[in-house]
Amino acid sequence: MSVMRTSAVFAAAVLCATAVYFVRAQAQPKAPAVEFVQSAKNISFKDGILTLQDVSPVTAFFSDRPERIVGHVRNDMFLKEWNEGKNSFKSDPPNAVLSIFNEKARPTGAVVVLSNPRLSGNNLLYDVRTLKGTLPVAGGESTLFIDGGASPCDPQFDRGDPGYPCWAQQAFATR
Repeated sequence: MSVMRTSAVFAAAVLCATAVYFVRAQAQPKAPAVEFVQSAKNISFKDGILTLQDVSPVTAFFSDRPERIVGHVRNDMFLKEWNEGKNSFKSDPPNAVLSIFNEKARPTGAVVVLSNPRLSGNNLLYDVRTLKGTLPVAGGESTLFIDGGASPCDPQFDRGDPGYPCWAQQAFATR
């Protein structure tokens, strides 16, 4: 076989392999990023610990289009999943925005990094590191928006359920 023909065959093989890889990559749907929301009647902040007081018993989650997934999970289950899997929040703590309602002024807020979550009765506590803004010592009704970009999720887990990201599939797999 001539060198020119061998090069042409090799180039065609590389082109075919690239096309097959591209088609396979396009066929694998990317799991949507899931965001989490926790609401509390009051908050307090002291010594690097944020306390969501009288927190809702569930954490809501949602994703943007095209999936537009929405649901909720009990806080104890959410905290269990916090530590699970290669991409867990324990290994890559999430950023969050705390929005604090104020009847007489504009809502205030801060951007934080969350770690070490724990429940204490009706309170949910996090160790936090502030990235932007200032957390007040105390505040009223508040909502914590947790970035799920690195949500607790094992990409190998797939029950095949349409409409739920792998994190939600794991959260409800045995419940």
